[in-house]
Amino acid sequence: MATPAFAGQDVDVLALLSKANRRRLLENARDERHPAGTVAFGAGGSNRAFLLKEGLARTYWALADGRQATTAFFYPGNLIGSRNLVPGTPLMRGPALVFVQVVVDSTLTLLDLPTARRVVAQEIEVVTAIATYLAARVRYDLRMIAVRSLGNVPERLAYDLLEPASRAQLAGGQLTVKTTHADLAASIGSSREVVSRALKGLRGDRIVETAPGMVRVLDPVRLAEMVRTFVI
Repeated sequence: MATPAFAGQDVDVLALLSKANRRRLLENARDERHPAGTVAFGAGGSNRAFLLKEGLARTYWALADGRQATTAFFYPGNLIGSRNLVPGTPLMRGPALVFVQVVVDSTLTLLDLPTARRVVAQEIEVVTAIATYLAARVRYDLRMIAVRSLGNVPERLAYDLLEPASRAQLAGGQLTVKTTHADLAASIGSSREVVSRALKGLRGDRIVETAPGMVRVLDPVRLAEMVRTFVI
């Protein structure tokens, strides 16, 4: 069963549409399968809009010097590239701004832009679904900002493991973080003892495994779930 798009809100774009409008929106769409650790789409490329059918994806900014900043994690039912479906300013219609990384094996449903834009222009139900989704995304983005300072230790730790592990996956193919308990404690503003207990819980749940100077993420979907269920 697909994970709800947002915990506690169950916003799934297709679920908000009638059967007829789902069929219209998906006309000429195609599914693409992408393996974990790959970049499905790069910044600067042509505009796209797609639904995450299954899996887990990450969007991020990247600078020429190699630095990255995660902008969001996406879950089944989420729509990526919604700005390309509605009229906007020339800037909004410009090239893609972020990279899309597939964190676990994922299926993306690529919408046919001319078809999808026509449906959006004609069907108020589809516009309403996109607006509802974008409102939920704003709430998610606020949680992403707040969790790093207001979340409990497991939530803050989950984010501080998931983001660097995703960066490491792009470089070496593994969801690993080279760090120590003391480094993690300093990063999230806690003590080494508290972090050690939190890691023990994550190990017991088979979400991570640890070795001296290293944490390997075994279940990034469950780790991401800990971040997105933070409640403001």
